[in-house]
Amino acid sequence: MAIVLYRNEEKPENSWVRYFLRRIQLNKNNLVVFMGATGSGKTWSGISILEIMSKRDKIPFTIDHIVFSLKELMELINSGMLKKGSKILFDEPQISISNRDFQSEANKVFNFLLTTFRHRNWTLFFCTPYEDLLDKSTRKLFHAKFETMSINVNTKTCKVKPKVIEYNSQIGKFYEKFLRVSYKPLGSSNNVVTKLKFWNVPKPSKELIKEYEKKKLNFTTNLNREIMNKLLAYDIKNKGKIDNILNRNTKPLTEFQEEVVHCWSKGITKQINVVKELNSSKPKVCIAYKMLKNKGYTPNKETGLLLVNNNNQSQPPKSTIEV
Repeated sequence: MAIVLYRNEEKPENSWVRYFLRRIQLNKNNLVVFMGATGSGKTWSGISILEIMSKRDKIPFTIDHIVFSLKELMELINSGMLKKGSKILFDEPQISISNRDFQSEANKVFNFLLTTFRHRNWTLFFCTPYEDLLDKSTRKLFHAKFETMSINVNTKTCKVKPKVIEYNSQIGKFYEKFLRVSYKPLGSSNNVVTKLKFWNVPKPSKELIKEYEKKKLNFTTNLNREIMNKLLAYDIKNKGKIDNILNRNTKPLTEFQEEVVHCWSKGITKQINVVKELNSSKPKVCIAYKMLKNKGYTPNKETGLLLVNNNNQSQPPKSTIEV
């Protein structure tokens, strides 16, 4: 059971900060999933909590500790600037990593990284709109889950629902529990225990907000350039294929192919019947069928109408033309 104990007669405040710092003192780490839709305040709330922790333990948390990709995260870890109690915020990795990639190689790297965090005694906030971006083996390593609920513009706070995550490996099941707080109310000689179901997290400092927004803008701008370059490279690579598809139906039919199409218009669609109708050979008719299909023409066996399929795929035709 996760519990924060206040021994003296004092008002509980920022109990989760106290809980995280105590784990570091006990030679543990803090791996936290911070969930919420875009614009729900999850990143600002995460920054704010790490700032509060930094003020308590005097271990710096700056803009350099906020990363946007696995590459940035690894560069920060290998930079030598982190020490026991350092804090990192990994902001929405799905911006730079697709779901498919994240579920494969990137997820393996991240999972390996988390397993090595324990002896470092660091705190990592992983901000994401969706919990299932991580596979089950990775989620087993997290200690807490924070979910943004609402933003109060008057008090400049974000309401979050924080929970402790516990995983039972014997039955393969996750348990989510509220942090318990034991404190002695003013005027009372006995402690009471309550569940901390919500936390109104204040905005981070203006200075860090400004630096964060600037760094995020630079990241997304560079990312957009990379996406545009990839799209241009794709267009150049596939231009010939695309032109071939678009211009396929402009290729003229041979005289024999036109005769086959004329048979289709009369309801004669089976190859054996076309052979008899045109007094031709089966191989010749078979080749004509294949060439017509490549040009986007196929017969309708029920109506005898000619179907022109522009994409030549097993999809409903875009148009029906009677010949």
